[in-house]
Amino acid sequence: IKVENLTKYYDELLAVDHISFEVEQGEFFGFLGPNGAGKTSTIKMLTNLLIPSEGGAAILGMPVNPKAIKVRERIGVVPEVANVFAELTSLENLLFTAEIYGVPRRERKERAGELLSHFGLEDKAKDKAESLSLGLKRRLSIAMGFIHDPDILFLDEPTSGLDVHSAADMR
Repeated sequence: IKVENLTKYYDELLAVDHISFEVEQGEFFGFLGPNGAGKTSTIKMLTNLLIPSEGGAAILGMPVNPKAIKVRERIGVVPEVANVFAELTSLENLLFTAEIYGVPRRERKERAGELLSHFGLEDKAKDKAESLSLGLKRRLSIAMGFIHDPDILFLDEPTSGLDVHSAADMR
């Protein structure tokens, strides 16, 4: 990830102030700061959900912009608020997300099963997402971010809504 002079204004409010940084392959990189510091806005710009006011970024050598479909295929995004589909089961959420990301049909169920197991959701596979606790929805949302085996994963407040034990497991 290469970010140069990335800036975001919301009308007169400067939300992201000309930041520049690089993240090398294999590195873990985190933003720390109080609410309103621009962390989520930065993630949204890097994941093509928000257009920068100034500056730019490249991911895996590809410029970030709303038309950068190739970038979207190679990244995973776990938003601050769980993005599960309430009317679908945990397994169906994973299978549907896999389909959206173009995971080959023959790999979807196996990959979903692995993620359900990894995130401690095996016994919730047939439960509708609307019946899950906030913490379980968060786990499912994170599993959905991994379903297409992205090269880069963006996590916005990944432990939000998790109890202390679950948050430690997630880290």
